[in-house]
Amino acid sequence: MNGIEVKKDVYWVGVKDWNLKEFHGYSTPNGSTYNSYLIMDDKITLVDGVKAYMSDEMICRVRSLTDFSKIEYVIVNHVEMDHSGNIPVIMKLAPQAKIVTNMAGKSALEAHFDTEGWNFQIIKTGDTLNIGKRTLEFMTTPMLHWPDSMMTYVKEDKLLLSNDGFGQHFACDSIFVKDEPFDVVMQNAKSYYANILFPFGAQAEKALSTAGSLGLDIEMIAPSHGCIWSGEKEVNAILGSYAKWASGQNEGKAVVVYDTMWGATATLAEAVMSVFQDAGIPVVKHCLTVKNVSEVMVDFLDAKYVCVGTPTLNNQLFPRVAGFLAYMKGLAPKNKKGFAFGSYGWKPGVVNQIQQVFTDLGWETVAPFEEKYTPKCDAVSQIKERVREMIA
Repeated sequence: MNGIEVKKDVYWVGVKDWNLKEFHGYSTPNGSTYNSYLIMDDKITLVDGVKAYMSDEMICRVRSLTDFSKIEYVIVNHVEMDHSGNIPVIMKLAPQAKIVTNMAGKSALEAHFDTEGWNFQIIKTGDTLNIGKRTLEFMTTPMLHWPDSMMTYVKEDKLLLSNDGFGQHFACDSIFVKDEPFDVVMQNAKSYYANILFPFGAQAEKALSTAGSLGLDIEMIAPSHGCIWSGEKEVNAILGSYAKWASGQNEGKAVVVYDTMWGATATLAEAVMSVFQDAGIPVVKHCLTVKNVSEVMVDFLDAKYVCVGTPTLNNQLFPRVAGFLAYMKGLAPKNKKGFAFGSYGWKPGVVNQIQQVFTDLGWETVAPFEEKYTPKCDAVSQIKERVREMIA
């Protein structure tokens, strides 16, 4: 378990969590990584930790390069437990080291752990730290996606250690994007943004702007999850994608999300989808019986139109639809047009709960549509007309 050099004397000492299949309700079929980096300089510096249960593996990688007694700085870019879980272990091994973080990071560490005896060095955006041949520059990125979040820039190496920014929940044999199919890595990066950072578009735009105002010349981005972006083409690709996603710019496509009990809502969903197809609008359809909510959310980044359908169960939303709406509302996608539809047996009105979510998100909407039992030809014609009204 040796460290892997990513730049001269800068090493990946992280771990790969091949068995991770779920993260806060977000499906992670490809696992994930918790990337930590060791900078071998006059003042040896460790950047970020890993989940507590994978601490031993990380420690072995660090020890392949140096003894913990020689580490002078431990930079904590973010205190969420997948990055800070083993910080107490690290501080027992390296009690002489200073914790470098921002004020919110210090408060979060104190809330999570017993920090008695830890020596903190508090930084803010624009502050620098000389560690020998290298100068580290810090950029706080509050609410991207926690109040304590920040990034560390290694000036001489043109290396941005970006923590949760630009990452992917993606474990693979390599640690570099260039060694994996680019479209696969980018799709995982898109999924990560859609399910983790979607609510924080304004903060992402601010971070990109701050990086520009600081004049950061970036030729490698090393996040704390997934693969490392290296070279102008890869770096520009992920920076450009973040600029697009953060702006809320979409590609005008439609997403139809539904669940069904006896096929009535599925029939309505097919009718809804057909209107977009006839209008030449790209459309995808997701049945929640087979699709995880996190898979659905990826398509929201490109969508202008969102249609959500539900059957009625015990005078309530169907459970998987209710769960999806709770998950989606928390991610707070903006600038969409919404349409609620569904079916019922003896009491109508449950689609109004979907409509309320759209209203809470500030979306444009058309009137909801619901049909009793099996939709007949006239009902199919009516729901199609409602969708045409939506896209007019």
